[in-house]
Amino acid sequence: MPYIKVINGVMQEFNAAGVNTGKVSGIGLNAHAYLEHRNWSVTAPLAPDPKYPDYSTDFPYLAANGFKYLQVMLAPFKGKDGYWNWGEVVGEPKFASDNTLTDVNIKDSYWLAITALLDCALANGIGIIACPFWNPYAVPQLVGEAGAAGATKDEQAAAARVALVNPQSKTRRYMRAFAQAFAQHYSNHAGIAAWMAAQELMGVTGIRLTATREIIQETAQLLRANDGLARMISSGNAGIAHTSPRQGSLQQYIAETLPFVNPDPVDCLCENLFPGNEYVSSALGDSADLPADFVSSSLSYLQVMQRAARTLGKPYYLGSFCLSKKQELALQDTERQDNLHALLSAIRRTGVQLACYWDWNGGKPMEDDGLNLVETPAYSNGRKAVWDALRGEDAMRPAPPKPCFCVTKTLQFQPGLMLTVPSSVRYESADFSLSYCIRQQAFSSTVGQAQAFVAHQADKKGWALFKQDIKTFLSMWNSVGTGVNSHGHGLQVDIANRWFRCTYTVKHDGGISLYVDDFLMYQSNKMTNPFVQAAGTPLVIGHPVHALEQGTPAWQLSDVILYDRVLTPKEVYDYGQYGIVNRPVGRWKLDGNLEDSSGFGNHASTPGGLTYVNVG
Repeated sequence: MPYIKVINGVMQEFNAAGVNTGKVSGIGLNAHAYLEHRNWSVTAPLAPDPKYPDYSTDFPYLAANGFKYLQVMLAPFKGKDGYWNWGEVVGEPKFASDNTLTDVNIKDSYWLAITALLDCALANGIGIIACPFWNPYAVPQLVGEAGAAGATKDEQAAAARVALVNPQSKTRRYMRAFAQAFAQHYSNHAGIAAWMAAQELMGVTGIRLTATREIIQETAQLLRANDGLARMISSGNAGIAHTSPRQGSLQQYIAETLPFVNPDPVDCLCENLFPGNEYVSSALGDSADLPADFVSSSLSYLQVMQRAARTLGKPYYLGSFCLSKKQELALQDTERQDNLHALLSAIRRTGVQLACYWDWNGGKPMEDDGLNLVETPAYSNGRKAVWDALRGEDAMRPAPPKPCFCVTKTLQFQPGLMLTVPSSVRYESADFSLSYCIRQQAFSSTVGQAQAFVAHQADKKGWALFKQDIKTFLSMWNSVGTGVNSHGHGLQVDIANRWFRCTYTVKHDGGISLYVDDFLMYQSNKMTNPFVQAAGTPLVIGHPVHALEQGTPAWQLSDVILYDRVLTPKEVYDYGQYGIVNRPVGRWKLDGNLEDSSGFGNHASTPGGLTYVNVG
């Protein structure tokens, strides 16, 4: 039932009636070959078994266990060869002598099989993440562009690559026609949660980046143009070839590859974290002799990827992740599942909205490879520790709440509105943290002059939170009046009319860390001379009218919290996700009053009139 749209770089969930029900937040599953196991039939097998799992029995079970999203291959894996191939299931296309596609020739029986899956998903509250091109070589095989009869496997692959990179080949003409027909057919069927434009296109074929981008972009454009619900489109891990040793640096990957292979209208970055990448180790191979004291580096890697996603203004989608039984045994981690728990915790801490585990029920082949999570219909579970982890505290989490906790109203600011909090020795710690929620409604410029809107400063001592144009940044001063700041956080964060939760943590050596919506965004250098607090100085919130102010700035501020210590990343996260506030020295919710709710009762005051508005 749920489907996903990306709005302002965030995955938003919609129900079948088209109502936005909040941000996406959870773990999904992969069931890539569901329709293969059902023989692409409307009719369920008479007696499902591990070799022939069936969604009509699985979907109610998944829904009851809290899973909403399932990634499924919606066209056959094989082109012409093999059992239940594309031509047999979907239909044989027809071409003119000049490669013009004259008839896409999709069978009614194919549409009926897909519709049965989607209807069942809709009825059970499951959203299908639909991939029409799972095997990049299937279409060249279908249209006869994968090498001559009797060619070797390598020769067939080489011929298929030639067809894939040629925009006028039968392969590319059919891919465009099929993507359009598929999107048109299910334009308004809410059983499809999102689209995958391809799956590991570059990793499987080894075609160059320019061709990969071209295929992904034209497929995504056709999906978007023919989708009445404007659902999320991912690249399907298109540009990531997992190699050991690496063929390029992480910096190259982030700065060059990711933006190039995720062009608009692709809505998100998509990666698959399997052995040989950062989920396991930073490029340890599948057969590597893993050290006994091995620790996953997934947290730092996901932090890097989230920064890359935010720079591009797109959410990060973890399309697949897992360890096989063989790899768990090598790690001596079959019962505790320490590495899986570490990854799930990293997913939560870095704000990854959706991650899909591989493989839910791939039938007997996946069981042989030690990848199958659960076998149905008896739900025999050879990987119970994995199943429990995916449903446990690390994985199952509520959607991120609204920025302002326990706040129904908020204070409307503009230049001239000043709040004063009396001085307190509790505000004079050399280590401190500041958290607040802000929505900037109308930006202005003071011609290069920054304006402090939260400050604890006097005589070039103390600190101040500045806003200048569209940027905010924390500055602090040392014993000789020299300042240091976090360098601002810029356009990708300060978006008009959108709430943001910001937390600055400050060490006595001047090191500043900035978290935005609980995610670490920036860190500054340390100070040469020690930081000096402004003793006996009141805390001031708001900024005065300035003669050089251009425009009519306005902003809303809520839940200003001051601490006398450096918050840990977990404390920042726990506040952002659960509203947990531990030992503040001052907290001003500005929820219809100026009271300090920290327990110290150091209330703010103002000589001017106040305007409170409802939190939207």
